Amino acid sequence: KPQPAAKTLSLQELMQIEAAREKILEYVRANDVEIHNSILSQRARNCLLRENRRKMSDIVFLQKGEFLAMKAMGLSSANEIVRFIEEYLQKHESRIKAYCSGDVEALFDDETVQSMILELYKEAGFGGLSLQDFREKLVEGKSMPEVVLKRNVGKLLAAGELEYVDYRCYRVYPRFTDVLQECPSVTDRNRELFQRRLQGETLESVAKDYDITRERVRQIVSKDFDKLRVWNTAKNNVSFFDEDYYRYLYENYAFERKDAEEWLGIPAYVFPYFNLLDLKQGKKDLKKALEDVAGIEAGLRLKIRNYLNRDNLFLDGRWIPLKRGELEEVVAEKFCRENVAYSDFPALYNAFLEENEVPYSDKVYYTDDVYRTRLNRLSDARFLLWKLNRVIRYYDIDARDYSELLDELNLGSYENVEISSAKLFREHPEIMKHYDIRDKNELHNLLKKIVPNGSYHQIKFDRNPTILFGNADRDEAVRRMMFELAPVSQQELAEFLEDEYGFEPATTLGSYLGCIDQYRDKNNIYSIDQKQMDPERMETLQAALTEDFYYTEEIEQEYLQLFPDADPEEINSYTLKTMGFAVYNGYVLKNYSTVLSYFQSRLTTQDITDTRPYLGRYARIPMSYQVLSDLKRDLQVVEFEPNKLLNFHKLEDEGITREDVEAFCDAVYDFAEDDECFTVRSLKEDGFASPLFSLGLPDWFYGNLLLIDPRFSYSKMLGTIVLFRGNKDVTRRSFLAERILSHRIIDHLDLMDELENRYGCHGLDRWIIPEQIKNTAVHYDRYLDRFFASEELFYQTIEQEGVQ
Repeated sequence: KPQPAAKTLSLQELMQIEAAREKILEYVRANDVEIHNSILSQRARNCLLRENRRKMSDIVFLQKGEFLAMKAMGLSSANEIVRFIEEYLQKHESRIKAYCSGDVEALFDDETVQSMILELYKEAGFGGLSLQDFREKLVEGKSMPEVVLKRNVGKLLAAGELEYVDYRCYRVYPRFTDVLQECPSVTDRNRELFQRRLQGETLESVAKDYDITRERVRQIVSKDFDKLRVWNTAKNNVSFFDEDYYRYLYENYAFERKDAEEWLGIPAYVFPYFNLLDLKQGKKDLKKALEDVAGIEAGLRLKIRNYLNRDNLFLDGRWIPLKRGELEEVVAEKFCRENVAYSDFPALYNAFLEENEVPYSDKVYYTDDVYRTRLNRLSDARFLLWKLNRVIRYYDIDARDYSELLDELNLGSYENVEISSAKLFREHPEIMKHYDIRDKNELHNLLKKIVPNGSYHQIKFDRNPTILFGNADRDEAVRRMMFELAPVSQQELAEFLEDEYGFEPATTLGSYLGCIDQYRDKNNIYSIDQKQMDPERMETLQAALTEDFYYTEEIEQEYLQLFPDADPEEINSYTLKTMGFAVYNGYVLKNYSTVLSYFQSRLTTQDITDTRPYLGRYARIPMSYQVLSDLKRDLQVVEFEPNKLLNFHKLEDEGITREDVEAFCDAVYDFAEDDECFTVRSLKEDGFASPLFSLGLPDWFYGNLLLIDPRFSYSKMLGTIVLFRGNKDVTRRSFLAERILSHRIIDHLDLMDELENRYGCHGLDRWIIPEQIKNTAVHYDRYLDRFFASEELFYQTIEQEGVQ
C-alpha cells in the first residue's frame, strides 16, 4: 500500500517499515542490477555469487555483518558491497520515495525503461517486436504502466535507436564503418588497412604496400575485428553491426548479387564487409528461405518472396510465372469458356498481357514465329478441348473424376472394330451433358487425353473422330453389314453403318462402299444370293442356341465350332429368321417383341441386379445404357451400391413409396446449405434425419435418390457422391478447394480425416489433394504439410508464427 508519509521520511527510515520494504523491493526488482555485470571487484562479485546472491534485489536489505559472515568475504569486500548498495539507493532515492507514496510511474525512469526495451533485442536480434510483444514482456510481466512504455518507445524511435516498419519496431544497429572510425582500440594504420579492404582491394595489394604478408593482413583484420565487436557492445550495448542483418541469408542461400540491392534491399556496402570476413555464400535454394522463420526476419522474407516472384504476375490471389505455358492456361480460362478459333487466341493472349502491364518480350508474347509451335503444344494441353477448324474451348481436364463416364462408355466391350466418337456421343446424351461435352469432336479429344493408347483392346485414337480397337478392318465391317441386311439400298446401308459404327453417311457413301461395288445394281441396291444351310445342320445349330440374344458373329463362331468345314456365309438374315430370330443390326433376338423389352426384363426381373455383366454384354447396343438410365430416373430400380441395382418393388414391400422418395428429396433440399457441397454422410453428421434411413441401406443408395432430382448437381468422386443444391459444375478440384477455403488453414491429415469421416470419401492417396488444387488460389505448403486459403494467408501465417 502507498505510504502517506513516505516523502517526509528518509529512505533509511522507510526501509525499517515492513509495508514500505515490500514497495522498495518491488522497485528494486523492477530496476535490478546484475551482480556479474556490476562495478564490484572480482572478489566481491565471486563471494556474492557463491551465496546465490545474483542481483541487487538479493542484497539490498542485508547488513554489513551478514556480508562478513559469507565464506571468503573480507572486510574490504564487505565495505565495497555496502558502498555499492548505498550508491544505488542514493541514485534512486527520490523515485523510491515517490513509488512508496503511490506514484506508479516512478517505478521506472525513462532511461531504465529504454534500456529494458533495448535489452529485449538481445534475444530478438534483427527481428521486429510489436507493441503487443512489449506489453507481454514489460507491462504484463513487470507491471509497467503502458503510458510509460509507449512514451519511451516513441523516444527511442525519435532518437533513431529503433525504426518502425509494418507495425513492428526494429533495432537500429550501427554500420561497421562508423564503428571503425570511432573505435579507439584500432590504430590509424590498421584502420586504413580496413578501409582499403572494404574498398575492394585484394590481400596481395594491401600486403605489398605495408610490406607484410597476406596472412599477416588477415590476422590483423581478424584480431581488430574482435576488438571492434567488443567496443561496439560496450559503447552501444549491441553485439551486431548493421551489415550482419544479411549475414545469415548470405552464408546459407544462393542468390544473384546483381539483384541483391534492387530486390532484397542489400546495400552495396554489405558485400565488402562479407569479403573482409572471408565469408562464403551458401548454396541452398532461396525458396526454402521463405519458411526459415528462425533464421530470417519477416521483412526480409517478404523481400525474398517478391524477388522470387519478380518474373511472375500476381492475379486472382496467386503468382503466375511469366511463361507462355502458364499464361496460356490463364487466358484460356478467362476468355475461352465458349468456342474460340485458335487463330483469334494470340490476339486475346497479347491483349491480356498488355492489360496486366507485362513487359514485352518475344519469349513471353505471341509472335508470328511461335504461332505454329504453340499450336502444336496446345493441341496436347489438358485445359483445352479441340474440335474441327481449330476451334478451342477451356475445359479443366484434370479437375474431374472420369470413372462414371468411362463406366458408361464401356470401351472395353469393343474389340477389333473401328468406330466414330460420334456414335458414343449420340448414344450417351445424359452423360455427355453431365460432363459438359458438347460434340463428338470434344469427346474424341477428351478421350484421347484421358485414355492411354493401347488400353481397352489396343485402343488407338486416329484422326478425329475415328477410334480404332485392335485389328480393325473397315472393309470387312462394311461387307458384314451388307451381307446381314441385303437386299438393302445404298442410302439405307449408310444409315445402318452410322447406327452401328458412327460413320458419317456422306463419308460412307463417298469413300467406304467401294469394297462391295460388285453387289450393287444400277438402282444402287445391294443384293446377294443368300446361301442355304443344310436343314440338319440348322436343326443342330438351333438346338445349341438356347439364349434369347446373340451377336451375329457369335452365331457364326458357334456354327464353325459345330461344323468346322461350314461356310460362315450361311449365317444370314434368311437362315436366322428361319430359326425364329428377329434380325437387327449386328444382333438377333427371340421371345421378345423388341430389344427394349428384353433389356428391361434383364434389369428388373431380379430383386438385386449386378449391372457389370449387363453393361459388358450389351454396351455395343445404343439402347442398353439408355434403358438403364430410364429405369433409374423412373425409380423402377435404384443403385444401392456401385453397379448394384435394387428393384423398387423390394422397397414397396417395405412400405416405401415414390412419394416418400420425393419427400426425402424435398427435405434434403430444405436442409442443405447454400453454396456448399455435401454428401449423404455429411448430411447425417450435420443432424439431418429421414425415415428412409431406417432401411439401413448404404449412403450410395440415398445419394442416387438425390442425383435423379434435377434440383441437385452432382459428381461421383473419391468413392462417394458429392452433391450441390442448385446448378453447379461439381468437380473434384472445386470440391476439394471448397473444403480448404471453408477452414482457411487446415493440416493435410486433418483434411483427409474430414473427407473420409465427415464426407464418406475413400481411396484417398496423399498426392491426390495437393495435385488437384494446383492452379487454384488455394496454397499447399509441403514442408508444413498444410493447406491455406491463399498464398497470401500462408505468408501472413508464417510471419505470425515467426514473431511468436
